[in-house]
Amino acid sequence: MDVVIFDRPTSPNDFRREYAQALLRTVLKRTEAEYGPWRLELAPAHMERRRLFAALREGKIINVTAYPVNAEWASTLKMVPVPIDMGVQSWRIALIDKRNQARLRTLNAAQLKQMRAGSGSAWVTLTSLQDNGFTVVTGGNYDGLFDMLMAGRFDYFPRGVNEIFRELDTRRRDYPNLAVEDSFLLHDQIPSMFMVSPHAPHLHARLAAGMEAMVRDGSLEKLVLRFHGADLQRASLCGRKRIELPNRELDPALYERKALWLDPFDPRLGFCPVSSSGR
Repeated sequence: MDVVIFDRPTSPNDFRREYAQALLRTVLKRTEAEYGPWRLELAPAHMERRRLFAALREGKIINVTAYPVNAEWASTLKMVPVPIDMGVQSWRIALIDKRNQARLRTLNAAQLKQMRAGSGSAWVTLTSLQDNGFTVVTGGNYDGLFDMLMAGRFDYFPRGVNEIFRELDTRRRDYPNLAVEDSFLLHDQIPSMFMVSPHAPHLHARLAAGMEAMVRDGSLEKLVLRFHGADLQRASLCGRKRIELPNRELDPALYERKALWLDPFDPRLGFCPVSSSGR
């Protein structure tokens, strides 16, 4: 039996792992005939990124996660080279204090880079923002970043389209002025992948086989849209100023497999009018 130990969320208000866990169960189930039975467990405690990385290398208290990837993780752990959400999280809009919306709406890309973005201190997003010339203020605690935003420590908090509306809906009672910024869109090209301990090669092979099968038969896109289609619709991406943040860390060949990526501006999906370019 494959005993699969996945990471635990930060708190009861942290819903970021729900989709990845649902996908993991789907992949494990559809590979039962070839790879056998499985059991999914959660790690004994939540671990921030650096501790999680060390634990995955050891492979004792956790053996798989789904996380935004950088070069160090890709070279040390066993990466399944299929983005779990087909790149949806790479499309980022921002949480803000709504009293700042009018000012943010007037900014071009160069001016936005001078404003203060918020990020976790160990997030891959931080490196991407800094490499592309953005001013960033960091925090060490996920929940605390919302306090920092509303206290004016930074001006906007970039979040994946798949994350932002759940975060808004669960926190605006505590933060009445919390809002989604309505004018710009960052595309950071940071894929989230299943990352497996190097001590679990059988599990890596299993997840790779299952993910490739889901790409081939279209079931990965269907799952992504079932979980995140409403978020993509709600984000109104086609009317935003799109700012590209090239990813210089990962192999460019990863982005050449078009079947792995969901383009929200594709008219086939219906999120934007046919005439919209998103730029």
